[in-house]
Amino acid sequence: MSAPMIDLAPGHKIGLIVENPVLLAPAAAGFGDRLPRLEGGAPGAIVAGPVSAAGHGYGRSGLVEVEGGVLALPSGFSRSARRAVERYAGAWARAGCPVVVQLVDEAAADFAKAAARVAGAQAVAGIEWSVPAGLAPSTLAEGLRAAQRVADLPLWVKLPWGRAGDLAERAVAAGAVGLVVAQPPAGSALRAGAVTTGALHGPLLFATLLDQLVAVAQQSLPCALIASGGIFTAGQMLQALAAGAQAVQLDAVVWSEPAVVRTMVAAWQDGEKGTAQAHARTE
Repeated sequence: MSAPMIDLAPGHKIGLIVENPVLLAPAAAGFGDRLPRLEGGAPGAIVAGPVSAAGHGYGRSGLVEVEGGVLALPSGFSRSARRAVERYAGAWARAGCPVVVQLVDEAAADFAKAAARVAGAQAVAGIEWSVPAGLAPSTLAEGLRAAQRVADLPLWVKLPWGRAGDLAERAVAAGAVGLVVAQPPAGSALRAGAVTTGALHGPLLFATLLDQLVAVAQQSLPCALIASGGIFTAGQMLQALAAGAQAVQLDAVVWSEPAVVRTMVAAWQDGEKGTAQAHARTE
């Protein structure tokens, strides 16, 4: 018996069907043109980006090791929506799985403008808005509603760390069909007497991620839930799915262990087979 397909855009007229729940976040997938060697593992979908209406130039970037993880130093870079479609639409069409484009605009009007441009690429299956940590709920709703007027694609919102429970209902009410819980939290390290700040990645985040995921799942919102942050093992993926997620996004773990995609897909398939067999015995 084959594993069931997963709809990560429930209620949307187009839908967003994936073959397995293991997705790659932009930190692992980049813009989708140079995916890491996944050693036989095929993700259910990739999220490509970051993209914005106007694009932003490079800043400081890099990785800093900390106990239990790494800090990804912020570059502030994003590709303009126009340039991203021109440069990567061909790669997205050849990806072999659905491609969701991540937008990082701060203003509602800019998000809608970028969404309209990205929606024009036939290879794009959905749009993810990674909203700024301090975004006002009213701006979140305004941006989602404006994007729906100019783009027919399913909309996900990648919620800020620590605000997932507060913003989830507002995002779904404004049109989001998927919620990603959550963006990497900020962290700091002391280097040569100076404080360095970046996005924190590491398996120790998982317990806090699970707490946020459960809080959102308990709201029983009519949307897909996607867990992101601290997921480094197949066991953690299965826990996230058991806690209410329909899929997970992988980021830092893929940098050092690309084979983890295959491992997680296999673990999920084994779980689905076991569930199907248990159901068959009770019928």
